[in-house]
Amino acid sequence: MRALNGQPVKGISPSGGTQNTTYLTRYYGGKLPACADPNYHISDPLLASGQCGWTNGITDYSDDFNSHYNALQVTLAKQFTHGLSVNANYAWQNATSWQSNYYTWSHSATKGNDGFVRRQQFIAYGLYELPFGRNKPFASHASGLMNEIIGGWQLSPVLNFSSGLPFTLVLGGCPGIPSSAPCYMNGDKTRFQHQITGAPYTSLRYFNSATVSNNFTPPGVDQIGTLGRNSLYGPHLFNMDLAVQKNFPIREVASLQFRMDMYNALNYINFGSPSGVDGTITSGPFVNNSSNPRQLQFSLRIQF
Repeated sequence: MRALNGQPVKGISPSGGTQNTTYLTRYYGGKLPACADPNYHISDPLLASGQCGWTNGITDYSDDFNSHYNALQVTLAKQFTHGLSVNANYAWQNATSWQSNYYTWSHSATKGNDGFVRRQQFIAYGLYELPFGRNKPFASHASGLMNEIIGGWQLSPVLNFSSGLPFTLVLGGCPGIPSSAPCYMNGDKTRFQHQITGAPYTSLRYFNSATVSNNFTPPGVDQIGTLGRNSLYGPHLFNMDLAVQKNFPIREVASLQFRMDMYNALNYINFGSPSGVDGTITSGPFVNNSSNPRQLQFSLRIQF
């Protein structure tokens, strides 16, 4: 577009051009007819001879992206006698999201499980006062000094057991498609089998590429595959933290609290999400010296 004086209108005319051999982002696999003509030229002072006046890709800034979340939760809370209370929660949840790349071409091709939501999750926590010391089932007639040693201890565990996070299987790649297009395998997701192999801190794998290739096939040329985005699930998560604490009264105005926190109390190994290309576990404990073994934290606090 030009103004009356023949000069380019600021903010509308391009600041450069696309060479004849460059394809438009939107029209992969074909180019503008003008760019194919070796005699094409333009008198625009901002464009060199043989350029077609296109420097940017086509971007759709839409407002129709959605994330769907559905869940069923069951909570059980119970307080027992002798200082025991438990709270447990189970959630079955399903979250669907759409990937931004390729969305303008196909909504269904970019639809899949949200990569940050676990399908099933069980969390339980509680408080247990150990039955030792005065007015307790055991050692109820303990002396004052003995009661200070064995009485008043509390345990507070927190348990988390969850299924794995979704990932996309792209073994073999998708030939002939643009870089913005998704790439999936062909096959039935129910036939996927996993087995963690390898040694800590080296090359852990969630699945064997040879075994997967027997049940899944790469898509053909210009195809993106049928398995779908984030259709498979990675390693599960299991963790238990435990807090042990005791209050020591100091006359009537203050008390001393001792507390020990145990993170990953059972020292359980949790693996990160795998690469969908070859099954390599590239994140999480026991990879690249980023393990999270059992950790202990001790603290003393005076309460007035």
